[in-house]
Amino acid sequence: MNALVREASAMSFVIRCALIVLTLPFLAAPAQAAMFARGSQAIEVLLNRSAAAWNRGDLTTFMRSYENSPQTVYISSREVIHGYANIRAHYAAAHPGAMGVLSLSDLAIRPLGVDYAVVVARWHLAMADGKKPSGLFSLVLHRSAAGWGIITDHSP
Repeated sequence: MNALVREASAMSFVIRCALIVLTLPFLAAPAQAAMFARGSQAIEVLLNRSAAAWNRGDLTTFMRSYENSPQTVYISSREVIHGYANIRAHYAAAHPGAMGVLSLSDLAIRPLGVDYAVVVARWHLAMADGKKPSGLFSLVLHRSAAGWGIITDHSP
């Protein structure tokens, strides 16, 4: 009889542990959703500040949206540029004067974990000469101690 009681007790313990393990994701989901909402807001703020800097012709502030790392990558329709310094040099060469008025639309932010996210959106430029180029882009962002920063920019 003692063996049956011990076996039932052990089975009960296993079932309780399994129930705890199975319910943990449901308990964590609201916290993860709140964390992602804060992350999404921070990313939107970063992108809006970046666009505002672009519109002022302030390349230094615009580049603060990128993670200052040699591993940061910019992918255009013609080339892949590696490293923060090289990306900055690319922008400086491509836009030596007025950079136009940048706006973003159709912004979609998706988490790729706690410290990574992907953004897909559309950019619009209103140039002084009346031209209005636009296109789609995707970004991969990383959250470090310094905050969110772009680590991969695909803007063909």
